Amino acid sequence: MKFHAHTLISPIARFVTEEHIRTLLMLFSAIVFVFFTSKDYIPFIVRLVVPFLLLLLITASEMRQRFNLLLWITLGLALNVVMNFYVIANHGFVITYIGIALMIACASGEEASKNISRAAVFLISILMGLALIQKLISAHYMSGDLIGSYLANGYMFKTLISLVDPSWPQTVHQNLAAQKTLMNVAPAVSASMNVTIPPMIQVLAIVLTWMALVSQVLIEACVLLRNKIGVWAHFAIILFVLIIYSTRNENVFLAMNLIFGYAITNETTKSARLWYVIGIAYLMIMEAMGLRPGIIG
Repeated sequence: MKFHAHTLISPIARFVTEEHIRTLLMLFSAIVFVFFTSKDYIPFIVRLVVPFLLLLLITASEMRQRFNLLLWITLGLALNVVMNFYVIANHGFVITYIGIALMIACASGEEASKNISRAAVFLISILMGLALIQKLISAHYMSGDLIGSYLANGYMFKTLISLVDPSWPQTVHQNLAAQKTLMNVAPAVSASMNVTIPPMIQVLAIVLTWMALVSQVLIEACVLLRNKIGVWAHFAIILFVLIIYSTRNENVFLAMNLIFGYAITNETTKSARLWYVIGIAYLMIMEAMGLRPGIIG
């Protein structure tokens, strides 16, 4: 018997393309499951109970049932934010917002898809706008020091730079060793120790800093003008996530950006839905397994 990949993919593609709200509930459940089960500060009883609530959520057939389950799950998310306010990342706040938005959607019947789309556009626009303002007023970012430190430590483009400068991996290793040493030496000694950043890397850091700013402005414009440019707005969001993935280990946050993108798709742009689902599945699997395969790092 021959096995054809499309035989397996076609039903999945059809489901995630046509079942907008049900797929959103599944994606939300996947993100919450990985988030709750991977954080040590979340109580054991919560990590034990929440997966069962999520299972009930994705199998519930009535909107009322979904609303009630989302209510309990979102209360748990909100309680987690309150109890761990000083240690929790932005992830907890954003996931809680998604839970509230889904509750509103499930309570609105036929308008569910439109309401979740409005909520997603609002939050992703606010997040990108605030992030842009934060960068513009940060001397550390605008000077290129932030991107420069990522380059010097090998967090991004290490392989690509090595094609131009074969000694770059060794330089990165020396930089990391120097920083580790700084943690264990006297201040008088540490003041005389520096990492190595060649002129080429300094120029690259400035270029990448401004490219990141420009791309963020363009992507936010794509989100706001999504009805005019159609599916290209979603390709821009996916490209944005891919760029950030190449620089930072932020799988949960990036998956939430993709779920926002999925939420704002409509009948004319639903061809992008499968790509969002594939991206979220990849990010969640890698996060759960503790792996980070490189793309262009």
